[in-house]
Amino acid sequence: MKKTVFFVVLLMLIVSCNKTKTKTELPSEPEVQQKDQMAPAVEKEEPVMEVPDVPLGFLVTYNGKYAAQEKLFENKVLAARLQQLDRFNYKALLLNYNTETPVRIINNIVHMSGCKQHDCPSNAYDFFIDLEQDNINVYHFRSNLLRIYQEKGRIELPEEFASEMETKKLNAGIGDPESTESKYEL
Repeated sequence: MKKTVFFVVLLMLIVSCNKTKTKTELPSEPEVQQKDQMAPAVEKEEPVMEVPDVPLGFLVTYNGKYAAQEKLFENKVLAARLQQLDRFNYKALLLNYNTETPVRIINNIVHMSGCKQHDCPSNAYDFFIDLEQDNINVYHFRSNLLRIYQEKGRIELPEEFASEMETKKLNAGIGDPESTESKYEL
């Protein structure tokens, strides 16, 4: 009886090994030749944007990059403009802008966002910079509160950015009378 069980287990191992081998076999010669004859993959290049002749035009060179990682907030021109925004706390921005999204540009509107690491709902920033009108808007989310800082008036956002902001407002409970609890702390 023991020999029969041992034989059955051994047979099952042999059968399963054969199945594994067939799954990991190398491709046949014709398949390799077909792969070699295939055209190399062409990487899609992003269009190079011309740097506009405006004070913040240099921002186009940051497209696809991360603002904090690139030390963008240390740029004297941008830092001075942000520090001049009425009631905007530039020092709090520097402390709380740890997790971020890459800079994106649509229709000459620069967008970047960042938040407090491990606590985005309590402190998050969305920047919109209109290169043509030389204007900055900062959307500052603090739990279920939103404050918009405007340099020269409200920037009309491209549809993709406007839709993204509506989603963020909805997620933050902005305008929801049932959402009254704020988790924001200084």
